[in-house]
Amino acid sequence: MDGASWLNLILVAGTILWGIELVLLWRGAVQAGDDPIARVSGAAIFYVLALPVAAFAPDVVERLADFWERVASLGGASGRDSATPRLVIGGKTFPLTSEQVRIGRFGNNDLVIDHPTVSAYHAEISLRPDGRHELTDRESRNGTRINGTPIRSAVLRDGDLITIGAVSLHYLIRPPAEGSLGSIPQPSRNRLG
Repeated sequence: MDGASWLNLILVAGTILWGIELVLLWRGAVQAGDDPIARVSGAAIFYVLALPVAAFAPDVVERLADFWERVASLGGASGRDSATPRLVIGGKTFPLTSEQVRIGRFGNNDLVIDHPTVSAYHAEISLRPDGRHELTDRESRNGTRINGTPIRSAVLRDGDLITIGAVSLHYLIRPPAEGSLGSIPQPSRNRLG
């Protein structure tokens, strides 16, 4: 075998290894309740070192993911800055304008859901420093799910279906299209149920 053949063999093997690492990073992020796109996009640049860098320098991976997200938003691929993130529940819209939104059955929550399967202080949505929202279950009795998967804490993505006890809500970021679920007028009160 000549030098060019060896180089091709090494590049093919490296690319296969890199693909396997990216799949493992994706699965690990999903299992941990993290954003898999952010983890993979932040680590992919390191080629065959993607997995070790993600394991030993997660802050570097997160900074690169934030960089790629900013680059994508410059091209108009992200609608985060053009609409207020919101929850849609039972035909009503609740905009997420605070850094922290407490959700539960008791009246002193920011979003009150009067349903017997919802705990008194069921869950909380927090604004992260990177501008994304994170949903955290507050040790509720009936649990919190995102798209059917039970979570303790997870970063929300546009279109996620959140289930609090037996009550479903949608998390939306994109600007509402006319006549869509997200364009329903905002309720005058934050009490639902």
